[in-house]
Amino acid sequence: MTDPLFALTVSDAVKRVKRYDRKTQVFINTRLDEALRDEKNLNKQAKASKLFNLPYSLKDEWETKILPTTAGSWRHRKRRGAVNCKAYELFKKAGAVLLGKSNLSDLGIPPEASSYVGGSTKNPFDSRRTAGGSSGGSAAAVAFGYSAFEWGADIGGSIRLPAAFCGILGMRLSSQTWPITDFFPKNPPSLEWMNGQGPFTHSTDQMRAVLDVAAPMRTGTERAFKLKGCVLYEPDHGQWTSFLRDVQPHAQFAVDGPVLKKSKKLLKMTRVHDHYAAIWGSNFEELLQSDKSIDFNTGLRAAVSGLLFKGRLGDKRIHPLTAELLLLMIVGRYTLFTNRKTAMRRADAIRDGFRDLWDQGYLVIAPVCCFPPPKIMQTNRNTDIISGTTPGNIADATALAVPFGQFHVKGKALPRSLQIMGPPGSERLVLDVADRLIQSRDKVEELRPLKTPAQRFLESKK
Repeated sequence: MTDPLFALTVSDAVKRVKRYDRKTQVFINTRLDEALRDEKNLNKQAKASKLFNLPYSLKDEWETKILPTTAGSWRHRKRRGAVNCKAYELFKKAGAVLLGKSNLSDLGIPPEASSYVGGSTKNPFDSRRTAGGSSGGSAAAVAFGYSAFEWGADIGGSIRLPAAFCGILGMRLSSQTWPITDFFPKNPPSLEWMNGQGPFTHSTDQMRAVLDVAAPMRTGTERAFKLKGCVLYEPDHGQWTSFLRDVQPHAQFAVDGPVLKKSKKLLKMTRVHDHYAAIWGSNFEELLQSDKSIDFNTGLRAAVSGLLFKGRLGDKRIHPLTAELLLLMIVGRYTLFTNRKTAMRRADAIRDGFRDLWDQGYLVIAPVCCFPPPKIMQTNRNTDIISGTTPGNIADATALAVPFGQFHVKGKALPRSLQIMGPPGSERLVLDVADRLIQSRDKVEELRPLKTPAQRFLESKK
């Protein structure tokens, strides 16, 4: 079946951005008039790929010379990179048209796309709620019908969480096989291994098309993987208490093999999240050094100012949500998370558990998030909001978020999503399993995904 998002034109997208983005706050910087000129010129050329003349956007951490790369930071609001990232060059060669750079959290740290340069990106299903983060603008751009696809990054769920909150697909690619370059700010090696890049789309067909174009960025080989079955990674927190019952029959159809409801190889999600926090806290000095524009003492004062005054006095150096997490990291670094070797030893044990399952032929299926999207500026209040995604970062998994049912909050339906996690280099297998899972899911009305504004718009044009 043809993906309707392949029918999204640059002209349509530009009109929607001009009409709605003042309220939705998806973009930090745009090139809308230039995009229309690109569309006109491309109409005279032969089709170069399946992405030809499609509008797309980039998370504002990917370097581009034609637009600023701010990383969502007010301090870097006018910063322009000296190079174009590989994703931009490949999508341009394929004939895709860049509309703009999408909003994210300040320096990509909090799991909510709220920043002083881009505002607070709205959830497509409830404008009072967040689109997630850090790549919230990325997911919202696709869900609102501004972009046919996006390219984001994920160091703690930053692709999968907003994909889940916005009701679309999002894939985190393994850093082992898809290493990140031309990224700002560059994460230190002690954290970079957890950061994966990848696409946002509405369908698996379109995701395959995006990955085909992006394939020259891939350095590792495809994982030889004989699928035997899957393990359902049951959450120990949150509001999806029926996860096993909801997912088991569809997972059975998707893998056509054994479905294990537990494994001793997998630690409880909240325990894994504690170890994830320890990795960040114990490497806090290296994290600070990745941004040369601010030293520790200045950064500490800016963080305290951001937390106490929230920009009201004109100090926008650090956004309040980022300030909250940075101050928690500082406290953790000098209290709970003092031993880096211990943190990495525990991370190795988590990775080994996933690898053992993958080596036996088992994929891991888990919730992306066991909570509905929080209200804007309240995301940090829930310390377990990324407990479902951080295991995939520590394991460096190929992880695909797939819409699966809804949360119901005061009579309003909000998207819910699960993730399929495979080893580095297994994106083709993960997508094939997702196809079968979606086929089975769509036979059950209450599990079908909510229609996004983009889907409703394109259906209205038929």
